[in-house]
Amino acid sequence: MPVIYGTPEHWLERARKTRQMAAHMQDGGAKQAMLATAADYERVAKRAEAREAGVDMPNYHPNNQ
Repeated sequence: MPVIYGTPEHWLERARKTRQMAAHMQDGGAKQAMLATAADYERVAKRAEAREAGVDMPNYHPNNQ
């Protein structure tokens, strides 16, 4: 079965691109939403790193970071 979650690099690249888009936004609310999304992508990348290392993160919740 193929991995559908993506590699840490995949999620870090998404975060980078999202921050790039946010840098060009004029609307403060939209910019903040994009930056929050980028931070979420970075948290997903950490999960992917843990998954690749075989570390179980059953109690992980993004708000605990």
